[in-house]
Parts: sequence; C-alpha cells; structure tokens
Amino acid sequence: MKARILTTVLISSLIILSANAQDQGYYFSRTLDVSYEKAIEKLKVALKDQGFGVVSETAMHETINAKIPGSNMDPYIVLGACNAKYADKMLKMEENVGLLLPCKILIKFVANEKSEVVMMNPSAIISLAENEKINSFSTEVTSKLKKVLEAL
Repeated sequence: MKARILTTVLISSLIILSANAQDQGYYFSRTLDVSYEKAIEKLKVALKDQGFGVVSETAMHETINAKIPGSNMDPYIVLGACNAKYADKMLKMEENVGLLLPCKILIKFVANEKSEVVMMNPSAIISLAENEKINSFSTEVTSKLKKVLEAL
C-alpha cells in the first residue's frame, strides 16, 4: 500500500514538473477565434480585471509598413501592460529592473476571425535580474497574466 501511494505521489510530481516545464519558456500564447480588433478589446478588459493597465501601445505593422517600401506586414500590435502595485515593489527593491518592465503582450492578426495573443513570461524575464525577492513578485505577476490568457 505504501509503495502504491509513493508511486502515485512520484507520478503526480512528474506530471506537475512537466506541466511547469512548459511554462519555462519566455512566452505564453493563445489563438482566438475572434478578429484582431476584438482580441485587443477582450485583452484590455481581461488585463484590467487582473489589475493591469496598458501603458504603451505600438502598432509594429504600421511602423514597418511605413519604413520599408513594399512591406505588407499583417496587423501586429505590442502592448506594454503594467500592474502598478507589483512594479512599484520591484522598482523599490532594484531600480534597474525597470529595464525588464512593463510586461509585453502581442496581438497578431492570423486570419479573418482568428488572432493570436502572445505574452511574455514575467518569471523568465525577471529572472535575468538574479534577485530572489523580485522573483517572488514575478511569480505572482505570471499567475495573473496566465489568468488573463485563460479569460480570453
């Protein structure tokens, strides 16, 4: 009986570790069956629900299409999302962590009524600061951004 329990615990741990390993990349993404414009609207609402504000918005496709003759890049926007509570705490611990803020989120046109939302993994990005205190906050931010993605 004890061996069976131990085996179950070990298998469960491996499943959890493998699920977490998928989160170790530098981004998370989700394809949506909505237009590019609708994806932006939904994303902004979901961000607000998790305490984030949009502090920057860059239409990469407009810049590239304007600067590179003959370019025809599909709509691609980069949002800078910030949860001021977490940003304030991290910046007070280490001013230069601002280089890694705000959290970047992409919304890409895929096709009519299909778009993709791609967001950075704060835990992976903030780990570059090599500061354990800041890493604990980035874990919370990562959890909130995953909730945003799930809500879309």
